[in-house]
Amino acid sequence: MHRSEKRRHRLHVVAATAAFAAATAGCGEPYDDLLGVWRVTAHTENEAGCDGEGPAVAGPPYIKFIEGSFFGQEYAEYIACADAGTMCDEPGGLFGLLYAEEISGGVRAQLYASSGSPEDCVLSGTVSDATVQGGQLRIETRSRSQDNVTDSSCDPDDTEARWADLPCTRYEVIVGARI
Repeated sequence: MHRSEKRRHRLHVVAATAAFAAATAGCGEPYDDLLGVWRVTAHTENEAGCDGEGPAVAGPPYIKFIEGSFFGQEYAEYIACADAGTMCDEPGGLFGLLYAEEISGGVRAQLYASSGSPEDCVLSGTVSDATVQGGQLRIETRSRSQDNVTDSSCDPDDTEARWADLPCTRYEVIVGARI
């Protein structure tokens, strides 16, 4: 039986105690520092793995982080812009990278997918960390994939569970300055 490709975002909802909620009330979302327009100052892509940054790539000249919500889960998503924030791509929605999980210094987006059958499965995923330090944005995105997996349930949960062991196929870095 052949399954069609599944995609699922890991939008982690943090269950807070009343004391924690009271202590952090009014602090905003973990991605608030990302929102707005950024001029891209460096953009590299290594399509051979994650051992280091790759060569410089052209575009986009600007990116814009926008806020969204899906079934009550708030997130930030970046879109490419041709100018300082008015001529931008449409949001990717459920197929874009949705930054919602708080990490040290920023937020993370995760996308896990699978296709095929348990006897011949393709596991793939992307994890992207966006941080702001000293007024500088840094987005590091790693993609991992493996074909012909034969010992898999062939679902996105299996991709997530095997993430660290999947071969890295792409490493992209975007650095930007807020405008």
